[in-house]
Amino acid sequence: MRWLIILLLGFFFGFSAPAAGQKWQAQELERLFLEAVKEKLPWVNGRVVLKRFLVEPQRLETPPGTIVKLRFHAAPRLGANTVLFVFEKAGQTVARARAIGVVEAEIPVLVAKRPLARGSILTEEDLAVELHPASRLPKDVLTRKEEALGKRLKRSLRAGEILRSYAVEIPPLIKRGSLVRILAEGPGFTVSAVGEARTDGRRGEIIKVRNLSSKKEIFAQVVDEKTVRVSF
Repeated sequence: MRWLIILLLGFFFGFSAPAAGQKWQAQELERLFLEAVKEKLPWVNGRVVLKRFLVEPQRLETPPGTIVKLRFHAAPRLGANTVLFVFEKAGQTVARARAIGVVEAEIPVLVAKRPLARGSILTEEDLAVELHPASRLPKDVLTRKEEALGKRLKRSLRAGEILRSYAVEIPPLIKRGSLVRILAEGPGFTVSAVGEARTDGRRGEIIKVRNLSSKKEIFAQVVDEKTVRVSF
């Protein structure tokens, strides 16, 4: 009879069940951590990834309506970061969790799309862009195609090999043995003659040139692919 009375009272007045708590899993805290770090590292040219994340406790339950605040031990950076998760409701702390996360930046770098021979002039078809962990890259990697297009390889590259600045050079405008026009300029005069380049030369470089008329060798500055200049 007693249970019947309780059932009838519940039917007329309703039952009051305890409110379910708010559950927090390690995956959710990991997501919050990574979002906070990314927000503090807008300068990273690439992708910020989480390599390791440890939190204690790994799961907890707080009252409904709890908010969480992240307090970093130091300014977020690439590498290891320690953080305190503070769970609050109505201005009161109801729980805490401590974590350490290791973040890495993956940045775009240039790689050889196919095997390339020494002396090749690089074109769009030779290059690809891939993301690589920044911490494992040398300092002289090339990250933009503009840094490589039109340049000449100083060494051969395997398919997928990362391009570095030491491996490329601006190709010479004038090659050894090429016929060039020698411009001799001075106050009030300009004289030209035909010469033969004795060395390779890039724009602005000083190279040795043989004057085919006088048979003398002189030093002249490269102007373009067919002209060198001697100033007096």
